[in-house]
Amino acid sequence: MASETSRTNGAKSNGPATAEGKSKSSLNAIKHGLTSTRIVVMRNESKEDYAKLVSGFVDTFKPATEPEICLVEEMANAQWKRRRAERIETALLDLSLDEIEPKLDSVFEGPVDEDTKLAIAYRDAHHGDKTMANLERHIVRLSRQFQRAHDKLVELREIRKQEAEEEAKAALEEQAAAPGNGQNTGNFVKLQNEPACGLETPPSTPETPELNPREAA
Repeated sequence: MASETSRTNGAKSNGPATAEGKSKSSLNAIKHGLTSTRIVVMRNESKEDYAKLVSGFVDTFKPATEPEICLVEEMANAQWKRRRAERIETALLDLSLDEIEPKLDSVFEGPVDEDTKLAIAYRDAHHGDKTMANLERHIVRLSRQFQRAHDKLVELREIRKQEAEEEAKAALEEQAAAPGNGQNTGNFVKLQNEPACGLETPPSTPETPELNPREAA
């Protein structure tokens, strides 16, 4: 009985009926497609956080075509990698701070404020090798990648909007030009109570008055 009910309910369900419901369903499918591949999430990173990032991008930009979906994915991946690079940058500075801490007493007399410690750590992180410099260039490159994808997405959406407006305009013009849409076709409309063509309404005759018997005599 339960299985029959399930089949009946399943047959009745045809998915979202409204335009808003269809749009949400489409966006959910896009989110699932983008988050189904973990090509940018490392094993010590959160897949749930990446899924939230993608979901936020999809909700904001609402891609409707395959190129738009690819650009949104590129933006999300660039943002994810840039956050990772920024975390690495912070970790490198922390390591540099740990390395200089024991040396401060031999270099400075008295306590050293935190800003000075950070400046020394930043200097040593850059002088030690090219790791920090390469990381900073990597962050800049990811920022540019994100911006290029964003600008291209805006361009594609504008083109799609213009095409939709042109199609709507053409449809209205075609509808207006179709016969019977407000144009005079030369046909006359027969008015209510108008006699049929070729027939005339006989003149009305006054009713015969009743004769007084005396007048008739």
